[in-house]
Amino acid sequence: MQINCDIGEKGPLHEEDRKLMEFIHIANLACDGHAGDRESVAAFRALAAQRGVGVAAHLSYPDKPNFGRASMALPEADLLAALDAQLALLPGVKLVKFHGALYNDAWRDARLADLLAGWLMRAGIGGVLAPADSELAAAARRLGITVLREAFADRRYAWDEEGGRLRLASRADADAAITGVKEALAQAEEIAGRGRVNVGGDPARPDWREIKADTVCIHSDSPIALELAAALRAALEAAEKAAAAAGVRGNVRLVRSGFCGTAGLPVYGRQHLAVTPGGAMDCFSLRRGNLMLGNPEGSQALEILGPPEIEVLTPGRFVLTGAKLAAFLRRGAAEPAEVEHSRVYEAEAGDRLTFGEKRYGQYTYFCFRGRAGGGAAPAEAVPFSAVSGWADPQGRIRLLPGPEYGSLEQPEQFFFTQWRTTFKMDKMGMRLAGEPGLKCGEGNMISGAVADGTVQLTPESPIILLRHRQTTGGYPRIFNVITADIDLLGQYGPNQPIRFVQVKMEEAVEFARLKEKVLGR
Repeated sequence: MQINCDIGEKGPLHEEDRKLMEFIHIANLACDGHAGDRESVAAFRALAAQRGVGVAAHLSYPDKPNFGRASMALPEADLLAALDAQLALLPGVKLVKFHGALYNDAWRDARLADLLAGWLMRAGIGGVLAPADSELAAAARRLGITVLREAFADRRYAWDEEGGRLRLASRADADAAITGVKEALAQAEEIAGRGRVNVGGDPARPDWREIKADTVCIHSDSPIALELAAALRAALEAAEKAAAAAGVRGNVRLVRSGFCGTAGLPVYGRQHLAVTPGGAMDCFSLRRGNLMLGNPEGSQALEILGPPEIEVLTPGRFVLTGAKLAAFLRRGAAEPAEVEHSRVYEAEAGDRLTFGEKRYGQYTYFCFRGRAGGGAAPAEAVPFSAVSGWADPQGRIRLLPGPEYGSLEQPEQFFFTQWRTTFKMDKMGMRLAGEPGLKCGEGNMISGAVADGTVQLTPESPIILLRHRQTTGGYPRIFNVITADIDLLGQYGPNQPIRFVQVKMEEAVEFARLKEKVLGR
């Protein structure tokens, strides 16, 4: 469960908004439709990068006088032109949230939802924040757009009898907003922990309704926003730690722990504080597994090195990506059925997944999503070979020159050497073994910043740094693995041959673009 917050509605220097960035996972930046402007967007985008906070474009009807909270009967072309202008303030953003009246209108108006979903697809937007039961969520899923299911901590809900779905209580109602931290925190915890919300208004006689959510929203203009965000972040982290201690990872239980843990995407922007980005060793496999399920691509998954035994606690779907393990699904007293790698499977509460021998690779990813409609699971497997067109056809790892490349004597010798990985490897890096002879004219050097994939030349042999590396190093940085190939390194085990080839910067950028294009498709 993530916390998102509508930010940047009060100018770039608003102190409370800036403090909120310490506690949230996603900042929805107002883009000059209902509030905000170019300056506030730039300021909060930069702050989000520093804090490792995700960014969404917060778009609305073009209606600053009413703060975007009044429905507008605009011609379709005019509405889309207004959205284009707002989105232009956040070039490259991949996540959108609609605001106010536009958000609520797209909740129940199927025609408007189809219009907005089509616009999102044409604009290259990969994800949208929307209520799970909304018309917008349904329209987005039909077009292959990831839906981050959203609920609210600081707004009361009502039940729409005519539509048969939840809605937010009208802001015209005196008690539409929750103004007490304790009550808002309790509602958020019910949503996150039990998947339900009270629409009766009376805590003593609750009328519970089911609600599916991946993220909880806090409005920055609420008087309790900062206190609530701090309390909710602490509560979510405490619940996650308690679940981990009990052998539970979200919707599954580890009957036998094996050697595995939860993993998400790296968090960059804190290296100057000596904090490594961390994250999954093979982010491509993590991302594609989540995308196959319709999850946000950075959702936590089980990263498996030594196979566990997994019990499914809630009905849903799962997929295995990354390293290929023999896997078997047991349901009740039936014989275990073999599970195909890179194929989405339905699972029922009580199902157990066991594993056999490892067939290739190092880290396997178990991605899961609770069942929330959307039709049958995809029928076809999507093997790595079908999505790896960006990788080197000869299986080589591609390199760029590093900062101390110029001091390396006979750099071509690196590519003629028969390198192998060694048992001296972990999530920080891998040491290579090969014929000696590499020499570097660099003497004692001041420690400098290192990156994912930095190749350092030590007196013993080269080391390639991986996702959980240190942040500085004092050995010559002779090469760097290109961004597109760092995930491939995570699947090398000990004592494997490894080959390299040098490429140009322009080629490295193109390979990275092709890899992202595969995930986008």
